[in-house]
Amino acid sequence: MSELHPTKKPARAGRRPRGNDTEGRERLLDAAVRLFSERGIANTTVAQVAAASNVTAAMVHYWFDSRELLLDAVVDERFAPLMREIWQPAEGAPRGVLPLMEGLVRRLFAISEKSPWLPSLWLREIIQEGGLLRERWLRRIRQDRGGAAFRTEIARAQGRGDINPEIEPDILFISLLGLVLLPLATAGSWHLVIPETQVDRAALERHVIALLMNGMTGTRPPHTRSNP
Repeated sequence: MSELHPTKKPARAGRRPRGNDTEGRERLLDAAVRLFSERGIANTTVAQVAAASNVTAAMVHYWFDSRELLLDAVVDERFAPLMREIWQPAEGAPRGVLPLMEGLVRRLFAISEKSPWLPSLWLREIIQEGGLLRERWLRRIRQDRGGAAFRTEIARAQGRGDINPEIEPDILFISLLGLVLLPLATAGSWHLVIPETQVDRAALERHVIALLMNGMTGTRPPHTRSNP
């Protein structure tokens, strides 16, 4: 996206929309995350984003003075609301670490279905070294109140002896993301490795829940079922 050039203006997520500009700006961000997930950010031009959102390249420059501001907006206005959607229901959920984890996983699957660009963009631009959204996303994760509360709850559950003490609270949520988003992002390639593989989203969700709740033993502590 070399067509966008940084300016000396203070960093912000773009210009404030004027009048009926808001709808076009939203379309542009929707098109950007879709194209970024399909092609990668480095392989997506301003002209492609503009064409996909039915706006002119001049409007892209009006809303975002630089590529950095566009990427800031992708994280702040597309990723951040999804993170809030993951964490906010957990804040008022009944106590219990296993129901909490199950609820998080189910919401991750639901959010990925509603925002199908998420798994691929996460894999391309956040997980991979050099991903252009990586540092922005990591900063937001470190500052996120829901993530801190989750780590605290995991540590408390370990102190009570409710879950495995060898689990690392600081990386458990990253593990949950990997269990959900990595298979979704790579689902189109499974048949290349195992041709007979036919795993749909519902089957994958059941698999991840069973793996987290039961592990490899097939046992599950009582009173852990929930309806997130």
